[in-house]
Amino acid sequence: MDKSSSSGEGQKDVSACQSKVGSFRLTKWDRIRLSTDFRRIIKEGARYRTPNFQLRLLRNLLGRTRLGLVVGRKAGNACARNRIKRRLREYFRLNRGKMPPETDMVFIALKGAATLDTYRLMSELDEFIRTKF
Repeated sequence: MDKSSSSGEGQKDVSACQSKVGSFRLTKWDRIRLSTDFRRIIKEGARYRTPNFQLRLLRNLLGRTRLGLVVGRKAGNACARNRIKRRLREYFRLNRGKMPPETDMVFIALKGAATLDTYRLMSELDEFIRTKF
């Protein structure tokens, strides 16, 4: 008897689903999720500024670099805020290796961040990473 599902796809090999792409994933462990962590990082972290973002960086003992995002209503309407967050997550996901290891990073979007296109956002953050680290 054929070991196929009702959809006709057949049996799937689990090992085929595992690849090197997993290292680029942004898991819940890569994000700062607790408000107490956000408060601690914003209060104690080193402060940096780009034209459209404030950044707070604080070393952690977790063995990984984590990302936190603060995008308030001053940055734009809901659509613009969500777009900024998607772009920042994507930048972090692709450039994690360039960032300081074992560091919590909180990006705070300023008023002009909503007007940035993807290329300008990436180049602004690349310039920041290149000059500071």
